[in-house]
Amino acid sequence: MDVSVIIIGFNSANYIARCVESVLIQTGVTCETIVVDNASTDGTLAKLNNLKCKVITSDKNLGFGPGNNKGFSVSTGRYVFLLNADAWLMKKDDLAKLCQKMDSEPKWGMAGTKVLSLDGSVQCLPDVQYPAQRHVHRDFSKLPGKIAWILGASMFVRREIYQKLGGFDPEFFPAYSEETDFCLRVRELSYEIGYIPEVAVTHVGGSSENLSDPYESSMRKLRGLLKFRQKHYPPEDCVFLAKRDLRRARFRMLWNNLISRLQPPNSKAWMKYRRYRGIWEVSRKFLEQRVAPGD
Repeated sequence: MDVSVIIIGFNSANYIARCVESVLIQTGVTCETIVVDNASTDGTLAKLNNLKCKVITSDKNLGFGPGNNKGFSVSTGRYVFLLNADAWLMKKDDLAKLCQKMDSEPKWGMAGTKVLSLDGSVQCLPDVQYPAQRHVHRDFSKLPGKIAWILGASMFVRREIYQKLGGFDPEFFPAYSEETDFCLRVRELSYEIGYIPEVAVTHVGGSSENLSDPYESSMRKLRGLLKFRQKHYPPEDCVFLAKRDLRRARFRMLWNNLISRLQPPNSKAWMKYRRYRGIWEVSRKFLEQRVAPGD
């Protein structure tokens, strides 16, 4: 098998069929499609009834990383393509192009594709730095390649690399910063991360967060980022960055709270207030646990 495509579904009924169908029409490669459903309640599974794919169901939401690990455990492809359920391939030969490019670049452990928004604009380019890298005392200059990390919505990985890493770190549940951690660990194995702009996927993005309170989603995102910092940055840098986050969030939280009182319910200012309040609370709790009084 050339490629195992792993798709994580969580209340993805609006997009899952289009995602799977974009894989099933691929030509020039042998591939299998594996869908891991994270206890969806919106009819996601029903959308897969007439589609040729392997479906793994879970009675709870495993999250992005553990869900992909579960899919990988039953996969057989020499390459693994991790594709978000709210994303789809654009052309019938995309997987063939990815295989050909990776075959020609033995230094690459994984690669990303171009990721487009619904309007056709580029959604997210590969990043050449890790979060707040310029503020930390760790030397990343000896890591291979220029790309630091790519978006988890579309990741093409060599099977042996996924195996060596043991997949995604499950501590990053539910779905934030685990792709950044995964990419850094690929480079620590002395492999580069590639970028293949000839292949594009359309990605809706944020579909699982659309109905979430900004307060809750910002807390989850920052907890994932804090996990990444603690795992890869010196402790003193983690404290410094948390203090910076706290100061910024406090000012922006108070300012937007004042503005929101002059606007209708659920205004943009209120949404920002809720987001910064979540950041402020997570940062404060983190510092309370790690900074002694007077520090």
